Amino acid sequence: MAALTPAVPVSAAQAAAHHHHPGHAVSTPKGSAQDRLGDPKVTPIGSFGGIRYVQYDGVFEGRTSTGRFRVPYRISAPADPHRTNGTAVVEPPHFVVGLGALNVYLRKDFLFRQGFVHAGVGWSTLGNRILDPSVPGTFIEGGVEEDGARVDDEIITDFAKALASRSSGARPLVGKLSRRYGTGFSDSSYPLLRLVHSRDATGALDLVLPITTEGFDPQADIAAGRYKGKVLIVNSEFDDSTDLIDRGIATKRYRFYVVAGSPHIPDPLDAPLDVPFPVRGSTPAGFVPALRAHFLQGHAWVRKGTPPPTSTQLRTANDYSIVRDANGNAITEDRNGRRVPRLPFIELGEARFTTGFIGSYDNVRTVQQLGFSNHRAYSKAFADKLRDYRKAGFILPKDARDMSRRASLCPPSTFTETYRDHYAEFVAIRPCTAR
Repeated sequence: MAALTPAVPVSAAQAAAHHHHPGHAVSTPKGSAQDRLGDPKVTPIGSFGGIRYVQYDGVFEGRTSTGRFRVPYRISAPADPHRTNGTAVVEPPHFVVGLGALNVYLRKDFLFRQGFVHAGVGWSTLGNRILDPSVPGTFIEGGVEEDGARVDDEIITDFAKALASRSSGARPLVGKLSRRYGTGFSDSSYPLLRLVHSRDATGALDLVLPITTEGFDPQADIAAGRYKGKVLIVNSEFDDSTDLIDRGIATKRYRFYVVAGSPHIPDPLDAPLDVPFPVRGSTPAGFVPALRAHFLQGHAWVRKGTPPPTSTQLRTANDYSIVRDANGNAITEDRNGRRVPRLPFIELGEARFTTGFIGSYDNVRTVQQLGFSNHRAYSKAFADKLRDYRKAGFILPKDARDMSRRASLCPPSTFTETYRDHYAEFVAIRPCTAR
């Protein structure tokens, strides 16, 4: 069992101040905690791009500014700590999905081939937010009560700090860390934005990457100096992004992107077919390719100061309703109102992609109905739109290659028709059998 035990005193006044703002950690002066990470359970998890990874499971134990805690943690890192790229991705678990940013959206192969460390830690007693409900003796005494559970956002930043601490004992597991990024989606995105607001993210997280989030606009917090790092948000069309649109007040530290046609829960196209997901077959439109591209852009932003592409938004009318094209699909523009590329099958109008918590699509059109004489002409147009999407910085070369191959698997079917009619081949990127 590993124990990380920062001994931080807390006054009644500090606790009262924390409880006055539900879900928000209050920044309070801390002493020099003597943190220590003990010997965790070690499990090999495979080789990724020639880098052998292991999983460390243990218990993170200590005290935030409002109370004691004892919660599970899980670290995935190269077996040889010198093989890391010096960056840890810190993820608070989702109350249902757990570590979904790692296992569903960014995915292990994507992160680990590049040497990232991934670290999850329990931050609430609600469902899988605790990370592993089977671990005995877990508790959270500080924070606030929410829906009958305890929530202490500050555990997340305490854990992030411990990962890079010389005295915590983490270095033999994760190597020397120069950067720590916080990411979470939907339910698990909110504590990250609260930590930006409370100032606790400063000094703990160099980049905050909330996915499919709503409210909690961090731009004023950045402008006011409450957070010194960078914030990059990726949303689906379904999410209410009204308060998150880039207003130009923190452009050196803030980016916001939204993916037209995408639902809150996309189909995880590159997950093995034997892994059950309730959204399989729901829609081919998703934010995952853009998320992976923007994640690496955020990484370069922190490491080299290279700014990501300009923020995007959906075009809206005067009544804030979404403006749609002739096919019923949302139009994407940059923060200056200039139209920017969308997913190629949306640009070509292959269907009307209906967003929701889970997506759907209708009015699927054939190659001829799209105005092409044959599949070859369609494939060229698809390639042109895909190239525009890649040049805009919304998809990585590998994901673009996969998307291009899927558009050509089953002539004369389009990308969307192949998804609908040949789902197994579409997911596996395997040509259709002769018909």
